[in-house]
Amino acid sequence: MFLFTIWGFTPIQVVALLLLLLLFIIELVYLFAIYNPVPCYVRRALASRVGYATALPSVSIVVYAHAEEAEDLPNLLPALLAQKYPQFEVIVVNDGVSFEVQNAIALYECEHDNVYQTGIPDTVYNVSRKKLGITLGIKAAKNDVIVLTESNCKPVSDNWLSSIARNFVPGVDVVLGYTRMMDKFGAKQSGFQVFNRALFAMKYFSFAIMKKPYMGVGSNLAYRKEVFFANKGFSSKLNLHFGDDDLLVNEIANGRNTRIEVSPDSIVESFHEDVREAWGELRMRYNFTSKYLRTSSRTIFAIETVVYMLFWAVLIAAVAMLLPQALVGTLSYIIALAIVFVIAMLMWILIWYVYRCVGRMLGESVKPGLAPLYLLVRPIFTFYYSMRDKRSKKSNFTWQHLR
Repeated sequence: MFLFTIWGFTPIQVVALLLLLLLFIIELVYLFAIYNPVPCYVRRALASRVGYATALPSVSIVVYAHAEEAEDLPNLLPALLAQKYPQFEVIVVNDGVSFEVQNAIALYECEHDNVYQTGIPDTVYNVSRKKLGITLGIKAAKNDVIVLTESNCKPVSDNWLSSIARNFVPGVDVVLGYTRMMDKFGAKQSGFQVFNRALFAMKYFSFAIMKKPYMGVGSNLAYRKEVFFANKGFSSKLNLHFGDDDLLVNEIANGRNTRIEVSPDSIVESFHEDVREAWGELRMRYNFTSKYLRTSSRTIFAIETVVYMLFWAVLIAAVAMLLPQALVGTLSYIIALAIVFVIAMLMWILIWYVYRCVGRMLGESVKPGLAPLYLLVRPIFTFYYSMRDKRSKKSNFTWQHLR
């Protein structure tokens, strides 16, 4: 009532201003309670405030090599064998790769006593070949700690294995890493697609830090062999082609046994002919399997999207209501309009700050100054992918043959 009588605002203007302030506060909670803890965790690790294993465990690297991506193996295997690590083995799971690639792997087997290969029979149908291949690789592994990657990937550092494995202190069974998508020439991407991928990773990293892990990415993921078999592997989702990473992590990870590792040495790069198409394919897979995840993340992030869209809608409405009176010199309206602009600038700056930290942490060009705009258009792309996913839904089940 005070604002109505003294300052001359209408009830709808007061409601708009109060709603704008409330939405701003909610968005601050998301920025600093959900997203910012990931960069904070990295800073704690750099400051030696995170405990790591003093004796590194023996590790088995399982590489899934699909026929369409196996041509990159000659780049991956030397990078794996160059890892500065006391004791590890490399197991390549051959899924229909050419004889030339098989022979190349065989040469590595002859030259290195810690390289092995196994394969999936061509006659196997109506199962997830990737899940079967990973299971065969894990069964062949001699060590308890399994580190997974794929044939079109390459670690950025020869300390990759050390940075992942150092997290296996007593009680830790799962470690989530980050994979950066590159084109075939090794060029980094920028713009909306990179922002979208970084945000996707930040969501599952942040939930892991909040002791509610719900997924990981199979090109840079590690877990204990014992936990895999205690969970009976992929048995609960054998009817799905996908879910070898996110659904498994959702089942075996909990708030006590999971860590993230996003130090610069821990990052893996994956190489693709068409990064946009490859990301779309990954989104399709994760969108399909996400409905099977036991997590509150979908609801929480859906609410955030609604809050963010409402914030800018209410802000525009508030400006439209205040501007006419401000232009004629009404002091109260000028002050209110200034407050609205300050809130808008604060929102922009805080989003810029958080995503600047995210970009530096992941080594990605997310263009943080454009992040507020990217967040506005992101629901459109999410809707597009959800519509596209519905058309390909049947292909995600194992009664449909995939190669």
